[in-house]
Amino acid sequence: MKNCGKIKNGVYEMKTKTYDIDYELFTVAEIVKIVKFFRLIEDTKTKKIKKDVLIKKYNEYRNIINSIALEKKYDRMLYEKCGVSIYRTVKNLH
Repeated sequence: MKNCGKIKNGVYEMKTKTYDIDYELFTVAEIVKIVKFFRLIEDTKTKKIKKDVLIKKYNEYRNIINSIALEKKYDRMLYEKCGVSIYRTVKNLH
């Protein structure tokens, strides 16, 4: 499992993250929502996130992406970067 940050001298330091998003497919506002959703999914590793918040944000994300192929691509990318899967996280909610 890859880590997106590390603890150094008792302080959690975040690495600068970049996401492999197809920027030309989305507006700036949509990209912001996608990145916020990715961060929310990453937060599920270390924080308890309310189920209704996750479901709401996941539905917004799916409406923006609107492509099964892109959903799978971004799920793999996030899993490879941080060890957390969008699909598995949402699946475990039900």
